[in-house]
Amino acid sequence: MAIRSIFAARRHAPVSPRPSICMPFERIRQGLHLCIQDCPDTAAQKVAYKINLAKTPADLWLLRSDLHQCISHTHDQAEAARRINALLEAFRGWIPAAQLTRI
Repeated sequence: MAIRSIFAARRHAPVSPRPSICMPFERIRQGLHLCIQDCPDTAAQKVAYKINLAKTPADLWLLRSDLHQCISHTHDQAEAARRINALLEAFRGWIPAAQLTRI
């Protein structure tokens, strides 16, 4: 009987889906949108659509190449790298630290 009540208590205990140090998912999404807000071509619209479809921070992380191409097309590779590198901190806690590398 005691074991059953322990499991019942655990089942109803609140569980945090992520560490509290992580940036909220929607703020990461907004950050990616801000990176391409001054990119006027249709490629930027396609990237924005992909950003909106992303379900997890990992999905957003995988869009870095698309972001880089889009920003490079409007500006240059150095600007694209600067903007994408500025996003690294937003993914801390969501993405394994070994993968959080600069461009």
